[in-house]
Amino acid sequence: MIKLTRRTLLVGTSALMAAGTISFRALAASRSYHALLVACTEYPALPQRNWLIGPKNDAGLVHEYLLKNVPDPVRFKPENVTLLAKDVPGASGLPTHAAIKAALTDLAAKVQRDDFVYLHLSGHGAQQPEMVKGDETDGLDEIFLPVDIEKWINRDAGVPNALVDNEIGDALDAIRDKGAFVWAVFDCCHSGTATRAVEVDDELERKVEFADLVGGDEAARAAAIKTYEDTVAGASRGLDENGARKPAFNLTPTGGEPITKGKLVAFYAAQTVETTPEMPLPKGTTDAPRFGLFTFTILSKLAENPNVTYRQLGQAVLQQYSADSRTRPTPLFEGELDARVFGTDKTDAVMQWPIVVKDGEATIGAGLLHRLTPGSKLAILPSALSSLSDAVGYLEVESAKNLESHVKPVEFEKKPALNLADIPANAYARVAEIAVDYKLAVARPAASKGLEKEAELVNSVLDELATAKETGFNIELVDPGKGAELRFAVMRENAIEGAAKDATDKPALWFLPASGDVTLKDGTKPPLIIIHMDDRQKLVDAATRNLRTIFRATGLSRLAVASDYKPEDVDVQFQVKRRDADGLEPLQASVVPRVSPGDEVHVLAKNSSDQLVDINVLYVGSDYSITHIVAERLAPQATLEEGLLAFTDTSFGMERMIAVLTEAPPESEKEDLSFLAQDGVASMTRGLGPASFSDMLADIGAAPPTRSVMRLADKSGPKGAVMIFPMETVPRA
Repeated sequence: MIKLTRRTLLVGTSALMAAGTISFRALAASRSYHALLVACTEYPALPQRNWLIGPKNDAGLVHEYLLKNVPDPVRFKPENVTLLAKDVPGASGLPTHAAIKAALTDLAAKVQRDDFVYLHLSGHGAQQPEMVKGDETDGLDEIFLPVDIEKWINRDAGVPNALVDNEIGDALDAIRDKGAFVWAVFDCCHSGTATRAVEVDDELERKVEFADLVGGDEAARAAAIKTYEDTVAGASRGLDENGARKPAFNLTPTGGEPITKGKLVAFYAAQTVETTPEMPLPKGTTDAPRFGLFTFTILSKLAENPNVTYRQLGQAVLQQYSADSRTRPTPLFEGELDARVFGTDKTDAVMQWPIVVKDGEATIGAGLLHRLTPGSKLAILPSALSSLSDAVGYLEVESAKNLESHVKPVEFEKKPALNLADIPANAYARVAEIAVDYKLAVARPAASKGLEKEAELVNSVLDELATAKETGFNIELVDPGKGAELRFAVMRENAIEGAAKDATDKPALWFLPASGDVTLKDGTKPPLIIIHMDDRQKLVDAATRNLRTIFRATGLSRLAVASDYKPEDVDVQFQVKRRDADGLEPLQASVVPRVSPGDEVHVLAKNSSDQLVDINVLYVGSDYSITHIVAERLAPQATLEEGLLAFTDTSFGMERMIAVLTEAPPESEKEDLSFLAQDGVASMTRGLGPASFSDMLADIGAAPPTRSVMRLADKSGPKGAVMIFPMETVPRA
């Protein structure tokens, strides 16, 4: 929880750093782009329950994106992209330890200064007792598992054929020593401490328990597992010596480096004590293939806007996780984050693509990754430089793959449907509206042994609420274990691992996150309702209140996908003042900082546009409460500097600071989102949507049937944006 301070700060003039003005176009055109894609699915040395499906799909998707969809003038030539995978077109071999090391060595031999190298590893990660004592602060080596690993026999050898973190770091150093820039993405995880209260059929975690890696006789296995467990018990898991999150692989330097050495960016799917899943994606797509959540989210955000920095890309990934109601895992991003992805120019990204008419069909080179779904509307423009007002007609998406859509001309916006033959040569299709799906997918509770009647009662209540009118929310019920943003479980608190001695034995309905995890440590507890079998209406009323609260809190996060402000228009920075420290430290949107009671948050916002802008700051707590903190109107070139809140010790967990920006028409009333404020929860598709971002905000309070749509325009429609800054509140040590 938080307490408001409303204390204005005098912090002096802020030095707002502008992005570099040097064009990378000549560099991008002259440098060589290389990639190594590693996808590990089948592990002969492991039980088949540990085999994966998604990594080969990850590799295929990344391979297609690099060869066909990166922005000009970036070019990954097929001969410079090495793919190690099984049953993936274009693969040059299996991802064995030797093959991966050889590919990395080959890269180090052939790259030149200023070249670019992209490394993507999808598969299982794990931990083992450190091979070199004193080499790791927690006594554990993080490892990536090639497909030819063997069983762990002794500490000196570790898991045979595993890639150890230091080994990966050395290989990347050899590439960087040649002056090449390296971007490494690790879609794997190494351990998990959360308790999963309900099974999630559609999700498979990318980690292997140490016990599954150990070989030898029964006594040797028991001794090895005890060594590992003793190491874990004495470690500060997932955190470095300063209490900050620790990345899985120690790749970035702590001291100085030669200026001739190439820079490094590393993206990690999870911190070392978390798991990361693979699942059918995109959500809601029939027969969707499995992808790593991290990989798919990175590619979808890049497809939407390729002209971003690595920091902005990391922020977009975290915002999407928030929009999907995912509190875990917590991706980590480190290195040269303010560089631009692939070294591209700083240009405005426009969601438009050439229209290809062939054999009586029309297609565009964009699809599900770009948030295009059947029914999406696109304007037909004579050229890439045309404005939306120049549209000669409209297209509708008939079907969509990840990177391609089949489209057809339709009547829209008072313009008749064109014949395919009448679409101008060299025409472009530009997104004409942004749709936000507000429907909350809710997984029913499975019948628990001894609680079958309680689960039956809950499901009957959910059936009633799903069809009820005027509830203030809109839910879609799915079967237990299927993909959902909210999961129900019927269980007793004292049956949960880690429950306190005084935990109740009363049956309760638990509201759990998408992962199905439940944690009872650090004062956190998911929302719950005690079930009284003789009072059904009490359960209906309590479930209605909780669902309404959760729906509004998650709806605010979903609206981030409709943002159309750019950092150069309005810059918003949050800063943290630690209780026991002087000065302010920036709260980066690309990381998830840990804050404790007594710490404070301050805002610094500057309107660099030539329009009036309203800024609202809200705080969404781990209990789904929404606190409205400030509403201010910023004139052009005006700055807001204010102390906002201090953290208390009344609740802990993953929480979000949200800045909402709306362009203010002249002589309009100030946008005030205080109507969204709410207390927390105790322990039909629209054809024509609203025309503005403000209307979409109002929809959150009114619970739209399923979607809210904002029409896009060149200048006539007021802009808007939702910026999400996640943080984790933890007890003070």
